[in-house]
Amino acid sequence: MLIPVLQYHKIDAPPRDALVRGGYTPRRRFARQMRYLKKQGFAFYTASELIESYLECGSFPSRGIALTFDDGWLDNYTHAFPVLRELGLKATIFLVSSCIGQVSVKAQAEGENGRAHLSREEILEMSRHGIEFGSHSLNHKLLHQLTWPEVKREVEESKSQIEALVQQPCNMFAYPAGYFTETAKQIIAEAGHIAAFSTTRGPTDRLDLYALNRVEILRRDRFLFQFRRKVRPLGFD
Repeated sequence: MLIPVLQYHKIDAPPRDALVRGGYTPRRRFARQMRYLKKQGFAFYTASELIESYLECGSFPSRGIALTFDDGWLDNYTHAFPVLRELGLKATIFLVSSCIGQVSVKAQAEGENGRAHLSREEILEMSRHGIEFGSHSLNHKLLHQLTWPEVKREVEESKSQIEALVQQPCNMFAYPAGYFTETAKQIIAEAGHIAAFSTTRGPTDRLDLYALNRVEILRRDRFLFQFRRKVRPLGFD
């Protein structure tokens, strides 16, 4: 089942050494996509607000949309945040909490160089301006490959660290690479998250709050007509 949530990763042009380039969206293209959505009259929610509205009303808000960013890259601050502030848009960023303030390879493709993540100060500034922060695990390990205690640590320590930093509830979780198990879903729910996002690995015939699919915007969505076509199934026309 499609829900009105878009997924981004890096808001930047890929460097020469990038081995996997699909997750890059250049800043100007991102700005053009956001201006298009705003011009169409869509209301922007954080992921928590969107899910809470669904839980209260039994449906998603009319013409509502949530923007999500996985991994917590520094370019989300340098390139995406100015666009979001200029247009007055909300968003949710899923942090790999052990990578905060680090240059790390944990969320990079194998063989790629380390890349900078958001610092504590940048996260706090963004939080003051309406950006929500959710968990993308402690170390970006694929949860379907871990034992119960390992998943529990990845989920609970990340949630605790993010809440201690932003002094707000961390209600949302995004699975690294979208992989999950029934065990992981149970642990995430018991930890106090109200929803968890996959990529395209959740059910398509029903709504599972702990296996929600998202529409991923990729580098190949180069032209605005491609972006429009991709979001059209969500009712964005």
